[in-house]
Amino acid sequence: MRPASLIVLVALAACSPRPTAQAGWEPVWRVGGLADPESVAASPDGRTLYVANVNGEADARDGNGFISRLSPGGRMIERTWITGLDAPKGAVVAGDKLYVSDITRLVEIDRNAGRITARYDAPGGKFLNDVAVLPDGAPVVSDSQTARIYVLKEGRLSIWAEGPLLKGANGLLPEPGRLLMITMGGKLLAFDYATRAPKVLADGLGLGDGLAPAGGGAYYASEWPGRLYLIGPDGKVATLIDSRKVGVYINDIARFRDELLVPHMKPGEVVAYRAPKPAARP
Repeated sequence: MRPASLIVLVALAACSPRPTAQAGWEPVWRVGGLADPESVAASPDGRTLYVANVNGEADARDGNGFISRLSPGGRMIERTWITGLDAPKGAVVAGDKLYVSDITRLVEIDRNAGRITARYDAPGGKFLNDVAVLPDGAPVVSDSQTARIYVLKEGRLSIWAEGPLLKGANGLLPEPGRLLMITMGGKLLAFDYATRAPKVLADGLGLGDGLAPAGGGAYYASEWPGRLYLIGPDGKVATLIDSRKVGVYINDIARFRDELLVPHMKPGEVVAYRAPKPAARP
């Protein structure tokens, strides 16, 4: 997602038309009553889904942010499980810990105890966004305003990568041999772990937000104003869902089993889609 000062909120009227979508892209479950949900992360055992709720302006230090817990089938377990956050966005589970980004800090939560255990400041950070865990176990977080990726090691955040291509840095997806990232400059980038040099894999993705595997070398990607894409192995892009006209945002998507979890900051819900088989190709 983008800083609040750049977001134009669109009211969703009861008589609004439905989003346009390719055949087969219908929700299998939906949970409403959330407050600007930006991301979803699943527990290792698959029994709990954690939702980061901004609950206000995306860059406001207002203490309104919170984490919700859902069941895999779409039942609200606990709406305000963790409170005391400002504007949590990205979320990822690493063992017994849940990491969430919170403007200029990476917050560590003990999932078993249900409490915040640490806050790590990002030096020079301005708008931390998505969070992921590298194959070596180190959490990384993108910063959309500074064109950086930070890494957490030995209790401190430091810059992992930065540069012009990272402008609008957002959704992260670690793979065994590389780290993928989508940017709000519309690019899909790949970083070699050894050199950390970015390579452009695809372009034309608009205000990119989330990234998830689609299988067969393809990826799902989201654009927060309301588009879900399929990026083919050749870098070609096809639009699967377009909800911009109805004011439904598509934020930091996540793959969970055979479902694609999609938080909608507006109107405040999480929706699960089951991709049609075979998946549409560009």
